[in-house]
Amino acid sequence: MRVSPRLSQEGHSRQENTKRAAFPPPGIPCASTPAMQHTAKKILIVDNNDSCRESLGAFIKGLGYEVFEAATGLEAIDRASSIRPNLIMMDLSLPGMNGDEATTRLKRNASTRHIPVVINTSWTTTCNVEDRANRALDAGAEEILYKPFHLPMLRDVLRTYLFA
Repeated sequence: MRVSPRLSQEGHSRQENTKRAAFPPPGIPCASTPAMQHTAKKILIVDNNDSCRESLGAFIKGLGYEVFEAATGLEAIDRASSIRPNLIMMDLSLPGMNGDEATTRLKRNASTRHIPVVINTSWTTTCNVEDRANRALDAGAEEILYKPFHLPMLRDVLRTYLFA
């Protein structure tokens, strides 16, 4: 298995050298203005499993982000080009075009190359996840999260890439 500072260990912890943003401690409210309410960050969730996409989307919406969805790699490329999300959560195992291929195409496109891509996948050997994960990282994905992941860790990942 390739060792990468961007690769999380079974979705439980993240490497030390991942960029971190400063946030107030939990329980301390942040002041918001009406203008801030209209500038929600956009996240594109790409997963062919409807229930995974919906539950991840519900959690992310609950954090105040605007959520868009795609079920295939081609749909992800089209949606990313049109909505210009601030972050893409990409599954590796997708119908037609895998997540690593979609990530490669996104990173080669001038209009989408700077959008951070976080791979989220189940650890399984049946779909060559290690090879696909390495290809996604080589293409420019920021890091890999393995399902099921802990929600506090997911919240940290979102903060890292949306407020960097």
